[in-house]
Amino acid sequence: MTSIPNIKTRRRFGQNFLDTEMSKKIADDLPCCPQDCILEVGAGHGALTQWLLLKCSNLTAVEIDNFCIPKLKEKFKNYKNFNLVHQNFLQFEIEKWVQEHPNSWIAGNLPYNMATAIITHILPHISKIKGCMFMTQAEVAERITAKAGTKSYGSLSVFCACYANSHVARIISPEHFSPKPKVNSATIMFEPLEKPINTDEKFFEFIKAAFSQKRKTLANSLLSFCDKEKTLSILESLHLSPNTRAEELPLNAFIEIYSRLQK
Repeated sequence: MTSIPNIKTRRRFGQNFLDTEMSKKIADDLPCCPQDCILEVGAGHGALTQWLLLKCSNLTAVEIDNFCIPKLKEKFKNYKNFNLVHQNFLQFEIEKWVQEHPNSWIAGNLPYNMATAIITHILPHISKIKGCMFMTQAEVAERITAKAGTKSYGSLSVFCACYANSHVARIISPEHFSPKPKVNSATIMFEPLEKPINTDEKFFEFIKAAFSQKRKTLANSLLSFCDKEKTLSILESLHLSPNTRAEELPLNAFIEIYSRLQK
């Protein structure tokens, strides 16, 4: 394993820095063309950035940490295709950047404590780009890519499936990081759907309610959202058991139930 530079970490940002060897492997996983652009979330000290820059025509790195900014500026000062934005990514204008860079990818080693928020912030824009690749905790990757009927399946799985097909591309063990996390990490590849399946905010509220109490039946979990008798009637009309739970239902079933609840 390639050694990890002696770098100062900022725990409040949930940072775990990658070694050079694994950074290159992850960058190589991104199916990027030389004419494409990349938006990197959380460049850190540039471990992944140095390899991504060699694959694209333009890279914009968004970094929040004051400590990292001067290091990134110095490290990539001779790269004409490198642009640095000092900002919280959740406040970054993704829509504007995507419009200006139509052939693009979004990638990054995401802070563990912000991964879900960042991914749900990005996915509504994914149909306008080529795709995304993110590194997260393996547990988060499992939740995102989970299918109905599995332990990890939940509201996050359904939300992501509305915008993209996803799969785990690589599992990364703790020794590739500094400091070493206590769990494995994983990279997730997102391939955008040609058209999002559902972007109705109320639909996502319905999904959150459905999974809010996993031990309860769907009809009981949705009490805060709609009348129980109506839910039971819809389940019966779809030939589903009144004891059906949210984790048993695929995305198309949720869409049908929600559609009938709106009538």
